[in-house]
Amino acid sequence: MLIFLFSILLICFGVYYYIMNQKLSTQKTQLRISSRQNRDYKSKISNLHDSDAPIIIKYKPSLFRTGTTKDSCSLYLSPLENSQIVSTVVKDTIVEIQDCAEIFNVLWYEVALKSQTNINNKGWVKKNVLITLDDTVNNHEETIYEKSAT
Repeated sequence: MLIFLFSILLICFGVYYYIMNQKLSTQKTQLRISSRQNRDYKSKISNLHDSDAPIIIKYKPSLFRTGTTKDSCSLYLSPLENSQIVSTVVKDTIVEIQDCAEIFNVLWYEVALKSQTNINNKGWVKKNVLITLDDTVNNHEETIYEKSAT
């Protein structure tokens, strides 16, 4: 009976070891992929700008909570044009603006898309691809001015 219990314990330990080894292998693979992507990303950034100069990101308070895309645009992983593209956003999509940053004199909004799955629904877009309340008010004022002038 003692040998039987020891055998069962040994089998359970073997199964546990196998499962943990598989998880460790998966984690190592993901780490290697992330490391390679990080190296590639760093090399793209250094090729784009002077490697000695620091990348300065100026975070600013966002004046708007929502916006609408003017045209189809890319949703970037970070506020850089050579960043990985998370997904493509179609025209007239309403987005929630979460943050605002300026990098290399370009203004970017961190946005979240309304999605049922919450997969690839957050990222960065340039300010010029969004219509915000400010744009709507300015266009409306111009329209009123043009109508009253004629």
